[in-house]
Amino acid sequence: MFKVQDLEQTKNIILTEEQQGGDYRQRWERETEYMKTLFAGGLGDLSGKTVLDFGCGIGRLSKALLEQYDCRVLGVDISPDMRRMAAEYVNSDRFSVISYEMFCALAERGGLKADCAIAVYVLQHVFDPAHDIKLLSRAVADKLLVLNLKHRAVPVIDSENGRKKFYIDKQPEASADVAALLEQQFTALSELELAAEKISVVTKHWCRVYGKKESK
Repeated sequence: MFKVQDLEQTKNIILTEEQQGGDYRQRWERETEYMKTLFAGGLGDLSGKTVLDFGCGIGRLSKALLEQYDCRVLGVDISPDMRRMAAEYVNSDRFSVISYEMFCALAERGGLKADCAIAVYVLQHVFDPAHDIKLLSRAVADKLLVLNLKHRAVPVIDSENGRKKFYIDKQPEASADVAALLEQQFTALSELELAAEKISVVTKHWCRVYGKKESK
């Protein structure tokens, strides 16, 4: 699903065309800039901090963070193609990207710590949300910002025509309920109101900031 050959293919996978929100090029420009306001409102000043960009793709939001703050960003992505392009697209010594396998290995051992993290349009797609959210709770020292669909969107390839698409599951099982799983591992700090003119089909999304759950 996430095999890509160039920047245009990448953009079209990361931000698909929406009837109410425009094509992927329009969404890329509009939503990327808008995310900066959500970062500022939800995470505060990130200068001097290390931020984990979970599901970074080619570094769309990593680049935005580095433009906005004097911070460091560690990207994580499952796609070798996108990781390869990310270094060139972000083009900063304050950015590095690792594979999902490396993230899992480090987080499971407690060997990866970031001050804050973002997961934008990612947790709705992952194979095992409970597993990844648990690892995020180990890797994040302070806050996690999540922008997600209200539903689950499973990446699939049509067996008949080979087209890439997302299968929408409006009633996911408990093991795939991202919002509920996050509440188990984190403390919900705030709900960020999304601007309808900025986020494509805004009624289908939510954005929340989470903090570390205090140990009992």
